[in-house]
Amino acid sequence: MNTTTTKSYDTGDNAWMMTSTALVLLMTPALAFFYGGLVDHKNILNQLFLSFVCMGIVFLQWVLFGFSFAFGPPVSSGFGSFGWSVLRFGESYNPNYSPTYPLLTYCAYQATFAIITPALISGAIVGRMKIIPYMIFIFVWSTVCYDPMAHWVWGDNGWLKQLGTLDFAGGTVVHILSGVSGLVASIILGKRHDYDPRGTSAHNLPFTILGTCLLWVGWTGFNGGSANSASGLAALAVINTHTAAATGLVTWVVIDAMRGHVSISGACIGPIVGLVAITPACGFVQPGWSILIGTIATCIVYVLLLLKKYMRFDDTLDVAIVHG
Repeated sequence: MNTTTTKSYDTGDNAWMMTSTALVLLMTPALAFFYGGLVDHKNILNQLFLSFVCMGIVFLQWVLFGFSFAFGPPVSSGFGSFGWSVLRFGESYNPNYSPTYPLLTYCAYQATFAIITPALISGAIVGRMKIIPYMIFIFVWSTVCYDPMAHWVWGDNGWLKQLGTLDFAGGTVVHILSGVSGLVASIILGKRHDYDPRGTSAHNLPFTILGTCLLWVGWTGFNGGSANSASGLAALAVINTHTAAATGLVTWVVIDAMRGHVSISGACIGPIVGLVAITPACGFVQPGWSILIGTIATCIVYVLLLLKKYMRFDDTLDVAIVHG
């Protein structure tokens, strides 16, 4: 890793990346509201805390050694090292990750991704895991799952990146990883004692609508910031992001209307599906393709949720289907 402290930074890029950091961090409390409105009233405080606690545990782990494991001086194409533990690189310039702004800004931006990813998993296991085991799980999972995956896909010498993997803003690192982990966790923990695959426990849809809107806003930084600069590429990512979200919303409502009943909770899932689907591609396609991607993904998820009653696992809030 080549680093120096003599680089003159682009203040516009740095401002955009710090703004994107704030937007992505906003997504974790937004996710808490989104999930909180969909669970049974007896689980709402538990669900809110499952997201909130990630902001503490994961950020601390990220500063201590997580960022170094994911992006620090590598020991191989599969693993980072302790070389940047406790962020001892200071205000260093790094041409690989932050060519026009401080490496600390990049660290803070990536920390917000590391925070929301395990928070996504909580939607699959709500009501079936005590707080202390969950906190231990989050710390261990971030260390042995998230950090290596971030290195493989986004690290300068990551083996998946070297194979040509394209993941603009976290389709693999965030969504597939959390979706698959949520599925595995829900299978291991088993079904809830009151599990009803045909029922719904959503008790506070205003919470869910608020969470959906804030997630949509925060995704501006999630995808736009992944351009790594305040550039035309960032503009493309942002317009594709909102186009796919709008497509997911409209597609879901249209399908619901054709079936005779428009579901509010479903209308909230639609834009999330569009956002998840466009995330890995938002910097690589033109806006017309984001409409197609959002439409196809929403239709697929809609069908899978109709088939949910035949599935043999209890993924409480459909993390595996929507994200994985």
